[in-house]
Amino acid sequence: MKKLNRKLIHGTNWALAGLLSVLGFSGCGWGTQVEEYGTPHADFKVTGRVTDEQGQPLSGVRVVTPSMTMKWHDSFNEYRQTNPLRDTVYTSEDGTFVSRPGGVPTDSVYVHMKFEDPSERPAYESDSVTVGFARGDLKGGDGHWYRGATEKKIEVTLKRKNK
Repeated sequence: MKKLNRKLIHGTNWALAGLLSVLGFSGCGWGTQVEEYGTPHADFKVTGRVTDEQGQPLSGVRVVTPSMTMKWHDSFNEYRQTNPLRDTVYTSEDGTFVSRPGGVPTDSVYVHMKFEDPSERPAYESDSVTVGFARGDLKGGDGHWYRGATEKKIEVTLKRKNK
């Protein structure tokens, strides 16, 4: 009985291995369709300068990018998705900053940015800006997954707090 069971299991294993080999190789044929796996992506860059009301550059201002909103549409609906980023950079001595939030290229992309005085007793009011990018702004894509890059320059003026 044990010998019969062992032969049955051994024969079944060989039959399954042969069947899987035939099915596996037939799925690896030279078809005309190229399979690509990935996600479309693009490089978004926001550069800018933060000044006070007199036009003097403010150094050390915290530039927070808490989220990015993407909008797209098809024939029937318009879609909107907001993704958290939590990216932070600080302005340099001359008040400039560079933020590079990467993202998925949709019909339009909106980068939400907050400008804050990080000192213990802030001298300036916080401000926020939304920077918009359109699909047509992207340049230099490779025709596959990389859709290109775009850059926007902004100027932000922070107001002094009332004492």
